[in-house]
Amino acid sequence: MHSMDESATTPSGRRNRRMERTRAALVGEARALTARHGLAGFTVEELCERVEISRRTFFNYFPSKEDAVLGEPPLSLTPEEEDAFVAAGRHDGDGISPTLLQDLVAVILAQIGRTDFTREHAKQYHDIIHREPQLLPRILHNGEAQLRRFAEVVARRENLPPDDPLPRTVVYALADITRHTADEFFGDDTDRPFAELLLRNLDIVRRLFGQRLDPIETAGNP
Repeated sequence: MHSMDESATTPSGRRNRRMERTRAALVGEARALTARHGLAGFTVEELCERVEISRRTFFNYFPSKEDAVLGEPPLSLTPEEEDAFVAAGRHDGDGISPTLLQDLVAVILAQIGRTDFTREHAKQYHDIIHREPQLLPRILHNGEAQLRRFAEVVARRENLPPDDPLPRTVVYALADITRHTADEFFGDDTDRPFAELLLRNLDIVRRLFGQRLDPIETAGNP
């Protein structure tokens, strides 16, 4: 997955980094304003003024204030990152690629690294949802759609048909482990880095699923 790192040094990579910074600034300011005033308490123009961009530029990033508050859903890859992820897979149809888990974890940690992943911002996001509960269905819908989309990317990488259960199972399992790790990270009982906690939890799951599972009688079960 070296090309994902190297893309940051190309002209398109540098442009993407600038866009990421602008997008992050819009999300941060939109959330701060919403937490302070509510969605109805500020305009797109006021948000743009705080980020020092034009209204037209804003709509190159988000179609509405609500979308800016929600930000990017998890596992949102740039086209370059998606191409690099797919290229690293196995395309001979003989099992899954040996680096699939490694590359998936790298994607997750890269996504975390782009966000303000702190207790303060997690509390702010929670407060926004409490203040603007109408956002919750969109959050759930966007997250679900993005997981399905990423499962399609995994299927393409591993040369699997769209209806194969492996990509969806892998993506949803990792998403659940990541959510559990985030809950632990934002709790009061640890000061360990998120990456360290995630790798530990994945190792626990890997040891469990490495065990032999003999056939189990399922007669009478739904």
